[in-house]
Amino acid sequence: MSNFKDWALQYVLSDDETAQSEIAKKAAKEIENTRASSASVGSWAASIQPWITITKQDDDNSDDDDDDSGSGDIIARAKALGFLADTLQALDKSLLRPEQVIRLVGFFGAMFSYDHKAGITASAKALRQLYAMKGFKPAVGVKMIEDVCKLKEDFKLQTAATRLEIYELFLSLIQDQSVNDELQDKYGTSSGFIVDILQLCQNERDPRNLMLWFKLLPIFLTEYSTSDEVTEEIFKAFSAYFPITLRNSATPIGITADDLKNAVRACFASHYKVTKLAFPFLIGKLDQGDAVTVSVKLDILKTVKACIEQYDNPQASIVPYINKIWNSLKYEVRNGEVKETIDATLDVLRAIANRLDGTKTQKFDISLLKNYIDIVVDDCRDDLANPTYTKQAGLLLMTVITTNIRAYTLESAAFVDIIRKNLRQPKSPSHTKDLLLLLNSTLKSRADLFKKRAEGHAEDEELLKTESSDHLVALYHDVYLPTWTGKSEETTSDVLKQVVQGLALLATQQTIRADGQISLLASRSVCSEICSLLTHTVTKGLALSQNDYSTDAAVQDEAVLALQSVVSTYTDGYAELVDRAKAEIEKRDWTAPSKHNLNALQDLLSRLAFIGCSRIPLSIALDDESPKPFRPLQHFVRLASAMLDLFPLSPLPTSEKESLANSYVISALHGSILHFRDACFEKFEPKVLEAYSGSDRNWIEEFRKLPKDWLHQLQGEEGSSEMVIKEDDPEIYRELLRISLFIVRHLYREAAYGKQAPWSERVFAQVANMAALVVRSLDENLQRSCNLAQNAFNFFFSEDLSSSGPSSLAPFRKLLILGILQGLRPAAMAELYAPQGIAETFMCDTSRMATVLLAVGEIRGTICAVLANKYKGGQNTFDPESETMKRVLNFWGEQIKTATTTDDIDPAIFEVYNTVAIHTLAGACARQDKNVLSLVPIFHEAIASPGPNGAIVARTIGGLVKTNELLTSENHAVVKRFYKQWAYTHFAKPLYDLALPTGDEDTAFAAGRYTTAILSLVSNCPFGVYQEDLPALVRLLITALNNSAASGDITQPQVATSLEVLVEILSNEPDALKSHLREIITAGMKTYEEAAKSNLTAGSKGNALARNLAAARKLTLQLLGAIPKKFEERHLLPYALPMQRMLAMASGDKSREARKVALLARENWAKVV
Repeated sequence: MSNFKDWALQYVLSDDETAQSEIAKKAAKEIENTRASSASVGSWAASIQPWITITKQDDDNSDDDDDDSGSGDIIARAKALGFLADTLQALDKSLLRPEQVIRLVGFFGAMFSYDHKAGITASAKALRQLYAMKGFKPAVGVKMIEDVCKLKEDFKLQTAATRLEIYELFLSLIQDQSVNDELQDKYGTSSGFIVDILQLCQNERDPRNLMLWFKLLPIFLTEYSTSDEVTEEIFKAFSAYFPITLRNSATPIGITADDLKNAVRACFASHYKVTKLAFPFLIGKLDQGDAVTVSVKLDILKTVKACIEQYDNPQASIVPYINKIWNSLKYEVRNGEVKETIDATLDVLRAIANRLDGTKTQKFDISLLKNYIDIVVDDCRDDLANPTYTKQAGLLLMTVITTNIRAYTLESAAFVDIIRKNLRQPKSPSHTKDLLLLLNSTLKSRADLFKKRAEGHAEDEELLKTESSDHLVALYHDVYLPTWTGKSEETTSDVLKQVVQGLALLATQQTIRADGQISLLASRSVCSEICSLLTHTVTKGLALSQNDYSTDAAVQDEAVLALQSVVSTYTDGYAELVDRAKAEIEKRDWTAPSKHNLNALQDLLSRLAFIGCSRIPLSIALDDESPKPFRPLQHFVRLASAMLDLFPLSPLPTSEKESLANSYVISALHGSILHFRDACFEKFEPKVLEAYSGSDRNWIEEFRKLPKDWLHQLQGEEGSSEMVIKEDDPEIYRELLRISLFIVRHLYREAAYGKQAPWSERVFAQVANMAALVVRSLDENLQRSCNLAQNAFNFFFSEDLSSSGPSSLAPFRKLLILGILQGLRPAAMAELYAPQGIAETFMCDTSRMATVLLAVGEIRGTICAVLANKYKGGQNTFDPESETMKRVLNFWGEQIKTATTTDDIDPAIFEVYNTVAIHTLAGACARQDKNVLSLVPIFHEAIASPGPNGAIVARTIGGLVKTNELLTSENHAVVKRFYKQWAYTHFAKPLYDLALPTGDEDTAFAAGRYTTAILSLVSNCPFGVYQEDLPALVRLLITALNNSAASGDITQPQVATSLEVLVEILSNEPDALKSHLREIITAGMKTYEEAAKSNLTAGSKGNALARNLAAARKLTLQLLGAIPKKFEERHLLPYALPMQRMLAMASGDKSREARKVALLARENWAKVV
C-alpha cells in the first residue's frame, strides 16, 4: 500500500489541478480494485499522516508568530486533506460501508474543531462526498452539522470559497428528508441546530454564498417545526439584509442585484408563520416617507405582493393585516407621483383581492373579499366628488373591484352608481373627463374579465350568467347620450373622446345567456343608436366647412376606432354605416369638387375600409335574437358592393380633380382587400394561410356563370350559403381571394367594354395595383387554372383585346396588363412564351411606338421587363422559353443598332423605343440572362455613335440596374443576388479606359459619352459594386463636373449624378478622395456658382429648370459641407477662407432646402482654423 503514500506526496508537491485530479483517480482506482477493504482504506487515510501530525500547541504558536514560518505546513496539510477529498470524489459511491463512512466523517468532522487554517475547505468537500455515499446514514448527517457548527466565530475568517463548500454541504443535508427526521427527533421544536447555523452564518456578505444562504433559510421555515422564538431568529437572519443591494465589481460574478432581491423576497414569502413579523416590518419600512427611495419602495411593494400571493390560509395570514396594508398603500396612489410605484401599489391591491377570492379549484368565503372591498369603498367614495382626487380614488376603487369576476359582480353596480351620481353635478370639464375615464376603464376591465372567464374557477362563469346588467345598459341613456347631446362650447374634445370610447365599450360588452350562448349585453336598439351616433360623426365631414373640419378631427378619429370595435360585434351596424355614407356621397355633385370635398371623400372612404375590414367580425348574437349564420366577409362584401355602385362618381371627368374622386373609390376597394388580408394574417399563421391561397377549381369559369350583381346577392339570405364559415376557419382567407378576384375581373371587363370617360391614368393604376395584390396572393396552381396570364391580355374576355377593341383609345389601359403580370409566378406564365406567342409578339411590337407618349412607353417597357424576367426556363439555354427570349433580346439589339447608326428615327420617337428596350434588358439582367451578353458590344457602339440617339442610350443605360419594385421576390420575380455586380461588370467596366481623356479630339466625343454611360450605371448601383474602380471613377466624376461648369450647362443629368456618387464615396470611403480634394472643392464651388448664376434666368420656382438648379445647388453644398467631417484640418486649411465666403453667399439661397444644407456646411467649415 506504499502507493498511497507516494501518490499523497506527489499530490502535495504538485500545483497542477489536472495532475492532482489524475493522482486522486489512481488512488480511487486502487481502493476500488480491493473493493474498499479495511486495509486499503486505512492505508489510504494514513497516507497523509506526515502532514496531519500536528498538535494544537503548534497551531497556537504559529498563530502568534509574525513571520510565515508555519505557512508551509498549513498549505501542505491543506493539500493532503485535498488528496483525500478528491479521492472520495472519484471513488465509486457504492463501495464504502456504513462503518467506514462513520469513521471518515469522524475524521473530517474533527478538522472543524481545531484545524481552522488548513483543512476546512477539503474537509467540507470530503463530507459532501461522503453524504453522497450509499453507506451514508441519516444520523451521520446530524453529526456533520454539529461538527461544522463548531467552527463558530472562525467561520467568518474562512475564504468565500471555503464558506461556499459549507453552504452546499448544509443545503444537501437540510433538504434530505431522512436527515430532517433525525434532526426533528433529536432537537424537536427548539431546533438548536438551526440556531447554531444561524449564529455561524449571520455575517455572510459574499453574493454567491448569500444566494445559497437565502435558499437555505426558507427550508428552515417550510420543512421544520420551529418554535416562535426560532422562527423569529430565522426572520431576523434574512430581514437584516432587506433591502439588499450589490456593489459594482470590476470582476463579473454572474449574480445581479435583482437575483439577490428575489432571493430575499422568497425568504419573506416562504411561509405564513412569519406573517406577524413580515407585514409590520415591510409596512414600517414603507412608512418611512421621503427616506425611502423609489427603488427601495418598489422592492418593498413587490415583497408584500409576493407574501400575499404565496402565504397559505389567507384568513389567518392576510386578513388581520389588510387594514394596516391598505392605510399605508392608499397614499402611494392618492399622493403618488412616480408611475412605477403607483403601478406596483395597484398590483398589491389586486393581489389581495385575488387571494381573498380563492384559487381555480377552491373559492373562499365571500365575506373575506366583500369586507376588503368595503374598506376600499368607504375610504374612496367621497373622493370621487373632489376633482383633485377623482382620478386617484377611482383608480383605487376600479383596481380592486375589477380584479376578478367575483369582486366585479359584488360591487360594480354600486361603483357605477357612484360615478353616475357625480356625473350629474360635475365640478369642471376635467372632472367630467376623469369620471368618464373611470367608467370606461370599468367597462374595459369587464370585457377583459369576460374574455378570461375560462381561466378561473367554474363558479365565475355562473356568476356572469346571473349578473345584473341593468346598471350598464342604462349608461347609454343616463350618461353617454346626455353628455353628447348636451355638449356646449365648454365641452372639450377630451370629454367627447371619452364619450365615444365609452359608447364603443358599451356596445361591445358581451354576456352569457342561461343556455350558455354568448350574446351582446346591449339590445339591438341601443347598439343601433350608438352606431347611428358614431356614423353621423364619421360621415359629417362631407358637410363641414374646412374650418369646422379641423376642430372636429380628433373626435372623428376616435369615432373611427370606436366603430371599428362596434361593427366587429354588432355586425348589422356596418351596413348602416355604409348605407349612410353612400347616401351622403351620392347627394353631392362630383363634377367639379372642391379640394376640401375631395379630402373629405378620401378620408371617409379610407375610414370605411378600415372600420369594416381591418378586423374579422365575431360570431356574437344579439341578446333578444337567435344567432345568425356566421358570415365573416359580410363587411367586406358590403363595402365592395357599395364602391362598385358608386363608381364612377364623376362619369365625365374633365380635370385631375374630377378623376381623383373616381380613383378614391377604387382606392377604398384596394384598401378593404389589404386590410382584410392583414386581419387574416393577424388571426392565422402565415404558413396556415399558404394552404388556403389556392383551389382545385377554376374560379374564372365559375364567375362566368354568376350574375353581375353577385355581390349584392351575397348580402342577402339567398347568398349566405356562400359565406357561412366557422369563426376560426382559415377558409375565410380563400373566400376573400375569390371575391377579390371577382371584383378585379369585373373592373377589368368594365375597363375593356364599359364607358371610358372615367378611366383616367390614376384609376387604371389603382385597379392595376389592386389586381397585383390579389394575383400575387394566389398560389401557382390557381394562377394557372384561372389562366390569368392569358386573361391579363384579354381582360377576362375570350378574345385578345390588348391592342384592339372598343377601348383601344385609352392610352394607359396597358397598366391593367401590368397589374396581373406583376403578381404572377413564372410557372403560371409559361404559355405566353410559345414561339411567336403573346410574350414575343408583345415585346417585339413596335407598330404604334411612333405615336405614343413617353409615359405610355414606360408602361409598355415595364410590362416587357416583367415578361423578360419571369419566364420559367429550363436547365439550359436551348429550351423554348429561352430561345424566345433570345429572339426578343436580339430584336431589340438590332433596333438599337439601327436607330443609332442611321438618322431614320427621330430622337423623340427613339426615346420611346429606347425606354422599352432598356426595360426589357433590365428584366433579363435581373435574372442574369446570358443572352444579354451578346448585346453588350451593340450598346457600347450605340453609346459612342455620333447622333443624338446615342446620347439617349448613354443617359438611360443605368435603367438596366435601376431598382424596380416590380422585380422583387414579393412579386415572384427571378432576381439573382448579385445581378447588379454582373451587369456592371459587363456594361460599365470595359468603358473606363475608353472614357479617360486622351487629348485626341477624335476620341474626346466618345469618351464623354462613355463617361455619361458609366455615371448612369454607377448611380443605380450600391457602393460595393463599383468600390474597386474608385480611382478611375473619381477622375471621371471630377472631369464631368469641370466640363459641365466650364460649359455653363449644369442642368445636365450627369452633374447631379456626379454629385450624388461623390457624396456616396465620401460617406463610405473618403480616403479615395483625399488626393483629389483640391479638384473636388474647386469643381464644387464652380458648379454652385454656375447654378446660382443660371438660377437668375430660370423663371419661377415652379419651373422645371429652376427645380433642377436648386437640386444641383443642394447636392453641391451637401458634398462640400461633408468634407470637413471626413478629413483632417491640415488638408483643408488652404480652402477654408474661399469656402466660407461661398457658403456665406449660399446661406441666402432662394431654395429653403439649399439654405438649410448651407448653414450646416458653414458650421462644419467654421471649425477649420
